[in-house]
Amino acid sequence: MQALQLNGALHLRVDALTSQTRRFKSLIGDFFRMELKRVRPTWGPFEVVVTIERTKDSPVHDVDNVAKAVLDALSAIIFHDDSQVERLYMEKVIGERARINIRARPLPKPG
Repeated sequence: MQALQLNGALHLRVDALTSQTRRFKSLIGDFFRMELKRVRPTWGPFEVVVTIERTKDSPVHDVDNVAKAVLDALSAIIFHDDSQVERLYMEKVIGERARINIRARPLPKPG
């Protein structure tokens, strides 16, 4: 797993492909507790972009299940609750290895 904060956005690469919320929450939660202790959840609207990379031989995952697992995993780490996500983009592509790339960024507050 790798993470980078750039211009207010969090870029996260998880070198695993799963739609199991419990496993995903554990992977991401443990990583943030150990590696990025300064990241704290914030309020306000968010945009989340998820790219599911899979090989031709990897199992097929439903994007809605992966989306739910990702948003649940980021809750209380990046944002307080996944209801703050106002834009969600999902894409499934063939890649070199099975992984999930995530970008979460705050949106400008209306008004």
